[in-house]
Amino acid sequence: MIRKRLLRSAAGLLSVFLAATHSAIGADAPADHIFTNGRIYTLNATAPWAEAVAVRGDTIVYVGSNSGVDAFAGDGTTRHNLQGRMMTPGFIDSHMHVGSTLPYLFAAQLNPAMTPAEILSNLKAHGERYPDQNPVIGTGFLGAAFGPEGPTAAALDSVIADRPAIIFDEGFHSAWVNTRAMEQAGLTADSADPIPGAHYYRRYPDGRPTGWLIEGEAFGWVSAKLGLVREDILEEAADSFLTQMSAMGITAAFDAGMIEGDGDLFRFMGRRATEGRLPVRIVGSHYVNSSPGLDTALADLARLSREHDHEFFDVEVLKISLDGTVEAQTAYMLEPYLQPPGHLAAPLVPLEQTREVMALAVADNTDIHLHAIGDAAVRMALDLVQYSRSEHPDSTSRFTICHAQMVNPADAPRFGELDVIVQSTPTWYAFDDIALAYLGPERMEHMYPLRSIAQGGARVTLGSDYPASWMGLDGLDPLFNIEMGVTRQPPGDPDYAPQPPVHERISLERALRGYTLDAAYQLGREGLLGSIEPGKQADLVVLSHNLFDLDAYAIHTARVVLTMMNGEVVYEQSEQE
Repeated sequence: MIRKRLLRSAAGLLSVFLAATHSAIGADAPADHIFTNGRIYTLNATAPWAEAVAVRGDTIVYVGSNSGVDAFAGDGTTRHNLQGRMMTPGFIDSHMHVGSTLPYLFAAQLNPAMTPAEILSNLKAHGERYPDQNPVIGTGFLGAAFGPEGPTAAALDSVIADRPAIIFDEGFHSAWVNTRAMEQAGLTADSADPIPGAHYYRRYPDGRPTGWLIEGEAFGWVSAKLGLVREDILEEAADSFLTQMSAMGITAAFDAGMIEGDGDLFRFMGRRATEGRLPVRIVGSHYVNSSPGLDTALADLARLSREHDHEFFDVEVLKISLDGTVEAQTAYMLEPYLQPPGHLAAPLVPLEQTREVMALAVADNTDIHLHAIGDAAVRMALDLVQYSRSEHPDSTSRFTICHAQMVNPADAPRFGELDVIVQSTPTWYAFDDIALAYLGPERMEHMYPLRSIAQGGARVTLGSDYPASWMGLDGLDPLFNIEMGVTRQPPGDPDYAPQPPVHERISLERALRGYTLDAAYQLGREGLLGSIEPGKQADLVVLSHNLFDLDAYAIHTARVVLTMMNGEVVYEQSEQE
């Protein structure tokens, strides 16, 4: 974790430097880029708005007025007249899966609103359209659409029987396979559940797997046997997807787990970084969701950190999934589910072992990212942080609890008290019928309490969790997430029932911080990224409209006009767009 430690030391020096220089670094050499006539939202509390910015190399050297920026102009300076458009710091997606998106980019795109008949029809059409895809891949369905027993291999066989098929649910916490896939992987009635009650195979009374695989330890090895990660697909997918990220203004991201391929995705991303083919900064993590994974977690993270220590791609965070999802009925809850009656999911990892591993990680100043969906998982996460802080009070580790879908009101203040970042994905803030059916109306009032958590003093960060998205590629878009954080309703739809509780809507200012300065803090990069200030890296986004001038339900209609990452223009809107 050497890079992060150096960055945090540099951050303190930079803050002193910025205080001394106010709005500029010396104009002894001309800027490479000058932006004028803008509504520049700096995220600098002492000067939140500016007209002009100058960039030299990879660094912002001036923030201020149109007249003041002229001192930085030279013969080779590229001038950008913003014509009143809004500029913000580059968007930072604080929780997504950049690497794990690539194997699924050409998958059948389903969504949770589809009926079983629609799902099967779409899969049939996809299989016919891509006769050479092997295995056939799909994402985005809702397991609950098939009833309590979930989808079956027999149903999938009815539309794809000639080759293996593996279809992932909308949260990537369960997978649905056909008979050919089970045969190729060797999944039979004799296959023991990896972790009974947590990672397991849904079975018929005679013990045969039905084809529905619950949680990662149950389907990860199957996807590996099917050869889900292929180099040729990764190259094509990365060229397309990374360009899309730039077009959405994303200049940095926390990768919450490159799970597939036994390290292939890490090596692929590392190679692109060293070849100068990453238009986005990626802070990676080592993902763990089981007891065997915890056994080697710290050694695995140390190895990955040594192997990948590039400015644009390094691996330095320990990510632990404490539970699954409500819709997969694997979210760890304080009280039983209403449907199925009396159901209580177990955590994915043992408490004592997780506590021990976290304490060792915190002793080494490693940052921790904890997946917690259910209210019991959120409480478990907070208890783990409290223990780690008490054991190592001088540690510089930063703690993030991601998703935090269900939070008991007694636990909301603890985020601020324990200095825990809450990370969330607002595009999931559409009225949750599944949560209502499974958990009831009282617990619906405990969903995503970001405003309360922030009022308790905690930082709030926002991200897409892509490719886990019910709305396809729009779910990746920061502007869609910002709008839904503000409205808790589907984009552009003020008449749709808001996701309770309505009082947990956050302000536009809070949402923008969640995608910029607070997200930079989560990544340990607040000294270099997240605001527009002299001395910081030139990661900038120009938008077609000032978001503060738009109706809340129109925020998603704004467009990215230009994206700059590290002083280079990596996206510019064409005249046809």
